[in-house]
Amino acid sequence: MIDFKNIRSGKDCVVWTRVSTKYQEDNGGSLETQKETCEEYANRYGYKVADYFGGKHESAKTPGKMVTEMYNYVRKHKEISTILVSEFDRFSRASWQACKMLDEMRALGIIVIATKYGLNTETKEGMLMAKNTLNMAEWDNQNRTDKFVDGREKCFRSGAWVQKPPFGYSKEGKSRETWCYLNEKGKLLRYAFKWKLAGYSNSEILDKLSALGLVITKQVLHRVLTSPFYAGKICHQYTHYEMVDGQIEPAVTYIDFLKVQEIMSGRTGKYTQNKHNPCFPLTKHVICADDDTPFTAYTKEKKSKGTVRHYDYYKCNKAGCKTNVTAKEMHEKYERVLNRFYLPENVLLNFSSLIKGLFRKSSDELFAQRTLLKKRLTEIDSDIKNVRVRYATGVIDNETYDTAIKEFNNRKDLVILELDKCNLNLSNYEKQIPMVIATASDISRLWHNTNLDGKRKIQNLVFPSGIFWDKQIGDYRTISRNGFFDLMDRFSVHYGNKKEAASSDAVSLCGR
Repeated sequence: MIDFKNIRSGKDCVVWTRVSTKYQEDNGGSLETQKETCEEYANRYGYKVADYFGGKHESAKTPGKMVTEMYNYVRKHKEISTILVSEFDRFSRASWQACKMLDEMRALGIIVIATKYGLNTETKEGMLMAKNTLNMAEWDNQNRTDKFVDGREKCFRSGAWVQKPPFGYSKEGKSRETWCYLNEKGKLLRYAFKWKLAGYSNSEILDKLSALGLVITKQVLHRVLTSPFYAGKICHQYTHYEMVDGQIEPAVTYIDFLKVQEIMSGRTGKYTQNKHNPCFPLTKHVICADDDTPFTAYTKEKKSKGTVRHYDYYKCNKAGCKTNVTAKEMHEKYERVLNRFYLPENVLLNFSSLIKGLFRKSSDELFAQRTLLKKRLTEIDSDIKNVRVRYATGVIDNETYDTAIKEFNNRKDLVILELDKCNLNLSNYEKQIPMVIATASDISRLWHNTNLDGKRKIQNLVFPSGIFWDKQIGDYRTISRNGFFDLMDRFSVHYGNKKEAASSDAVSLCGR
């Protein structure tokens, strides 16, 4: 029970200030503003300020170290009769905590004055007003928190990422209009996904990225390769970890992202097929047209007259869909799709004359990489030159010079190595054309006769983003094709009485 007659005498006081968030500090609740309010009150009513306590960004819910220091100070210095605060909720917005502190101060005979309104805890009525003020402050804080959480949840569910974007991304817009786009570093991360799909290890990818000027740790690379954000998806606590399409520029398609996860699940980080059932080459390559869910596979046993038979199926696992198709039907119709690219011998010669333009188009990415590597090489040469100038003018000593030159030369060697690989790949393109045409002209037979690894390589080559299965028509619908096979399809359809039209289409396609 508090004795409200027990009050310390005198006009000595201390000042307490606190802000719990930067928002409060930026919106009229700064420490300096609170201090000025308390000092004006002290001057007006003749109080002598003995010391100052508090600090910014103290927790709004717990008293923290600084308020404990103040409590120990006033308990030790009996001449302190008053604590000045701008408002009662500067102690804590958790009303029970602040009320407990006010009671403890009042039990010592110290009154607390909210200088902004002139309220104090000297009397029972004043203490009641103080506690009512604290309860209202807590309600206001909880109400604003609920609105904040609700607003954020709606933003995330609408696909807007309203937090700081991950590495490689920048953002523009506000609230639900937020759009995340790949910055210069993010554009280089696209190569990381492509190299992973091509079978490179993480350490090899780090070296290749370093050659392009992007130096990251293995932990950052792993985080990038395993985050669905880079596939344009949001999975967050505000969506209850449900995957939603984000307003995000993807660095990789979602289908390719899933393939990368399959690769990353292996201990070596290399793409291996040994653990997969050779009976189901289309697993995760075929996508349900109704809900964009990749098909999985299973085998069903049926017993008849003592004989056990196994039947293979592909299915969509999406709740409410669960489309089931026999593996035999999907394989036969897939071969039929590949048959569209068949070219008879009498047209191969005419077709090959059109391929060089398409290969030049396909090599644009390699040209882009070569441009980046040349730019990086120029930057390193410039850095080496600057180090030599600084050494010649005495700015740096021998040890620093040797270390810097060695580091830059190592980087230069790495860039030159990647540049040589890039140039070699470009020079090999035209040499590979006859072999590629001969193989692609009967791609259906090749797919039928090869092993699981070969089948999947062909699938990813022809349909890099996968292929849709439309259960309404019981057949495939393509998403997008490799430009080479797109051209083959156009050429085979238009060849014969429409040679000129086919040539025009092919030339137009190559020029895109």
